[in-house]
Amino acid sequence: MIQNERQYRVTQSARERLAREAEQASVSGAEPWIIAATLGSLQAQIQDLDEEIAEYDALRRHEASLSVRDLSELPRELVRARIASDLSQRELAARLGLKEQQIQRYEATGYAGASIGRLEEVMAALGVSFGGELELKGDAGGAAAVRGALVHAGFATSTIKRRFFASGTLNASTPWMDAASRAARVFKTNIDSVLAGDLVPAAGAVAYRARATANPDAISAYSVYAEYLAEIALRSFDRPYVPLPDADVIREQLGDRLQTDPFGALLDLCWEHGIPVIPISDGGTFYGACWDFDGRPVIVLKNSVKTPERWAFLLAHEMAHSRNPSDGSVLEGDRDMQSWKQHPDEVAADAFASRVLLGGDAEALTKVVIDRAGHLVGRLKAELPDVAEVGGVSVGLLADYVAHRLVALDVNWWPTANRLHSSDLDAWRIARSKLFENVDLSTLDALDRDIFIDGMAP
Repeated sequence: MIQNERQYRVTQSARERLAREAEQASVSGAEPWIIAATLGSLQAQIQDLDEEIAEYDALRRHEASLSVRDLSELPRELVRARIASDLSQRELAARLGLKEQQIQRYEATGYAGASIGRLEEVMAALGVSFGGELELKGDAGGAAAVRGALVHAGFATSTIKRRFFASGTLNASTPWMDAASRAARVFKTNIDSVLAGDLVPAAGAVAYRARATANPDAISAYSVYAEYLAEIALRSFDRPYVPLPDADVIREQLGDRLQTDPFGALLDLCWEHGIPVIPISDGGTFYGACWDFDGRPVIVLKNSVKTPERWAFLLAHEMAHSRNPSDGSVLEGDRDMQSWKQHPDEVAADAFASRVLLGGDAEALTKVVIDRAGHLVGRLKAELPDVAEVGGVSVGLLADYVAHRLVALDVNWWPTANRLHSSDLDAWRIARSKLFENVDLSTLDALDRDIFIDGMAP
């Protein structure tokens, strides 16, 4: 994060230097794959710097929002508040009667070593306040025991706070007991086991789509939670299940919508076939999963990039799994995440998704894009939209496919592909609206209803 004008100038200079290096690399005469790899690395660094510069500019223009959801976020937000208040580190130091170097050390270390009193002085000098709640429990160890059990099971602290210790709990006077009740319901155990830390992740997902660097333990823990949401959705949805047809039939049925509204078209198709699609806004772990409950598939989607194009591919991938369920989870304890993504079921699901969304022309279109760009990564963005239009496919979907193919060359073109997504709609919100149109939550008991509603919260 840029914290002062000097860092801002240094960052701008670094960005200009990387841009010059990228321009030189594109005309270096080296082998195409070397040029592609070099440009991919440089463009990723440039994007990171652009994001830092944009954040600093927004703060100085008073266009950025400031919020603290957790105490750990306070140090960063104090820095952002200072910038948004048009105060330099020297000016803030003067208000506090400190040396400029002390403020620099505070901000560089996330205010490590600063006392509560000092933090209060900084907030007063900036004219900001921080509101929070203290939890007074009948059982002083209750909340700690529940949180400890969930952390040990593999949950991220943010998930524990948002999904188990949520604001809409049944009994606000003892939130830790409600969190324990939720955990017991999700893990299909009792509260005593939760308090004893005896939670064993054992989800039965048919298959997942995840990062190659994902943590299998975190996936296993979160999968138990996501699987229970899938189970709740299925219990509150009574449309008969009809298996999906093959890729070519789907393309024929959906027609032009696959170019103009691919995610909406696939979403409607799933619900019409009795396949619930559950969107979750939590980050990390996996991108998508498909469960099979006695022959009834349920799909869960989650991705930080919430464009309809990206979610269309994720949904199509999981639709493939719904047609060909595996014998249990594709994830196995002795398989690393990279080999997991290379599992035949995963490769076949990717091929199905490409066939549905891009027809049989994905490779041919990709080759045309690369040839028209002269095998220069820096020119792909300019050439791809015209090729997509001639090919009758979505620009964003073709961009994602090209980015996927460039991974084999160690080129990270995903940031550029993201910028070619044409829609500014939020796929998560689209899918959530469709979900609530189709499920009847009145069929659930109060605890399951709270678990599900909080699970669908942003």
